Amino acid sequence: MPDIEIKFTNAAQIVASLNAKVKNIESTLEKTARQMGVLATNEIHPLTHKKSNTWDNSIHAVVTKRGPFKYELWVGSKGAFSKGGYNYGARQERLFHPIEKGWWAAQGPMKDLYQKNITAGLMGKSITQNIAPGSVDEIGMMAGF
Repeated sequence: MPDIEIKFTNAAQIVASLNAKVKNIESTLEKTARQMGVLATNEIHPLTHKKSNTWDNSIHAVVTKRGPFKYELWVGSKGAFSKGGYNYGARQERLFHPIEKGWWAAQGPMKDLYQKNITAGLMGKSITQNIAPGSVDEIGMMAGF
């Protein structure tokens, strides 16, 4: 039996295309997480009762990459302290809950932003359109896998 050989003549082009898609997905996810953080902090800042620069400015968002296609969004404050070491930021959060209330108020706009950015990555298709809920793989669909 003769040896049959299959040559993949455009392997470099395919790999480059896949790498470009992965890079695009990663940047879209990171950008979306940062925008979601802005939405959350914009909801939180008007709710802070103590308008000192230290307390209000200590509320911020941090996006951390946790792995391939995984980003963590943290929104909050590490605290605002008086010269004597008292954390009046924690007191304000316990009394009025601006971070918690703002976080929940931002959920609708954050979900809409995520849907818009991911949908754009899917070329106008809805994420859940014609897909069984148990088999949703948004990243794979965006990459064309």
